[in-house]
Parts: sequence; C-alpha cells; structure tokens
Amino acid sequence: MSWSWVLIVLVGGFVALNVALQVVARRRAARLRGQPLPALPGATGQRISASGRALVYFFTPTCAACRPLTPRMKALADKGQPVFPVDAMQEPELARAFSVMATPTTVEIQEGRVAGVSIGPVVPAVWARFGEGT
Repeated sequence: MSWSWVLIVLVGGFVALNVALQVVARRRAARLRGQPLPALPGATGQRISASGRALVYFFTPTCAACRPLTPRMKALADKGQPVFPVDAMQEPELARAFSVMATPTTVEIQEGRVAGVSIGPVVPAVWARFGEGT
C-alpha cells in the first residue's frame, strides 16, 4: 500500500469521525427540546432556573465561531435581557447539565422547559425574541 492511500484513509477517517460527532451532538441537543430544566448547579444555574424565559449561550474563549457572538450576547445581558453567556470552560458542570458537546450552543428556556437548542450560529428568529434584530 502506498503512502498516498494511507493518507487518504486517514483523512477520510478523520472527516467521518467529525461528521459522526456532529450528528451525535445535534441528536443529543434535539432530545432536550420540550424537557423540563435539569438541576442547574452554581449561582448562574440558580439565576437561570429563576428566570421564566431565558437564552443560555455557551461559549469557550478558544472557539473561533464564538468570537463574534460572545460580545453581542454579553451586551444583551448587560441591557437586562434574559440572556446568560456561560463560559463552558469556567462552568463545566452547567454545560454538562445541558449536555453541551460543542460551542457555540444556545439553549432557549420557556416556562421551566427547554424550548430549543441550537449548535452553531444563532438564527435571526432567536435574536428577534431576545431583543436584537438582525
């Protein structure tokens, strides 16, 4: 077997593994929809639980996709919107409670239930519901 075939097999395996991990993360997120809020640890968890309506935004400082979103989410939170930016590296127990497997992940909460979970960029409808038009 030549080295080019070995390289093709390794790259193909890497791509297949990444696709499989994305599928698993999205299926896991979809299962949360409609579920009651899990027990949320820490002070941030208590504030989220006390809020009837909330958007919980999970990010990490090393996430390139998070860099443009994080300042917008923090600005909404500073304006008093029910938005909770959570650094998943600083609060891993909270991320684990929501089964966060990738960042950015946003979790919408309505009346004590998970109304929606999205992995990746925040869709315009979510921005509209939480105080920022796009």
